[in-house]
Amino acid sequence: MSDLGRVAVIAGGLSNEREVSWRSGRRAEFALDEAGVDATLYDADETLLDRLAADHVDAAYIAVHGASGEDGSLQTALDLVGLPYVGSPPPSCHLAWDKVVAKVLVERAGLTTPAWVAISARSFRELSPAQIVRSVVSDLGLPVVVKPATSGSTLGMSLVAEAADLPAALVRCFTFGDVALIERFVEGRTVETVVVENAAGEPEALPPAEFANPSVSPFSFEARYSADLISIALPAPLSDAATAEVRTTAETVHRVLGLRDLSRTDVVVDAEGTPWFLEGAISPGLTETSVLPLAAAEVGRPLGTLLAELLVRAKERGAGR
Repeated sequence: MSDLGRVAVIAGGLSNEREVSWRSGRRAEFALDEAGVDATLYDADETLLDRLAADHVDAAYIAVHGASGEDGSLQTALDLVGLPYVGSPPPSCHLAWDKVVAKVLVERAGLTTPAWVAISARSFRELSPAQIVRSVVSDLGLPVVVKPATSGSTLGMSLVAEAADLPAALVRCFTFGDVALIERFVEGRTVETVVVENAAGEPEALPPAEFANPSVSPFSFEARYSADLISIALPAPLSDAATAEVRTTAETVHRVLGLRDLSRTDVVVDAEGTPWFLEGAISPGLTETSVLPLAAAEVGRPLGTLLAELLVRAKERGAGR
């Protein structure tokens, strides 16, 4: 992979997901080194652009999770300085990062997603909180899932089974974002699917993985990133028909949101085998409990080789395209 030149793995940043991002970044750096790529880990701080220029970096892999790495901000900065990178362009990042916008777009594309409402912190504070809670329960029923419209890694998420617990769940949610997305809870298997584009630029889904937290809350941040607290089945124990539908859903989400190179789609598969879209991610994690490394290994694609292939395409594509 000497034709790649110098590669930056960008991680860290200042979001609540900094530590998870560092774990992803270290994993990417190590995998690329194993694949023979000259890769160096960089922190996404105020010195980043100057250091990338001084080191004459040729391409970048973004492992930053949270707002600055997934809302298009970092991608815009890299486009402005002319550095090619793996991942979606800024407009598509904006669409995927906002869960409300993403749900609207996938609904219009004909995919199934749980019934939902979105409430801003200001509306909840200045209007009638009690009436809002009653109306949400009347409209969606219980239980519901409350989560920030713009966040990841289960931060600020709650499963609410009693109306009396909804105000506290909303307040907690608002500590991670200004808008809360409230979804009707769908019983089923939580399944994540990574999509990687092939050489022709067509999205291809890797084997879906089922995630479960047998002994703790399914929305526990600690459990999601602790190998001893989470159960992962890969491939997910689904029927052939359900597996095909999950993979098609992930590829459709990738196209509908205009994503590029790779993405991850999260769904709940109900008892009938129907996948219910929850969210799409433009920067799949690379920790020991992340689906991308596991699914790549399942199909015999070493992580470093896969990332290197994406970096080669990014370098050939150039910046801002």
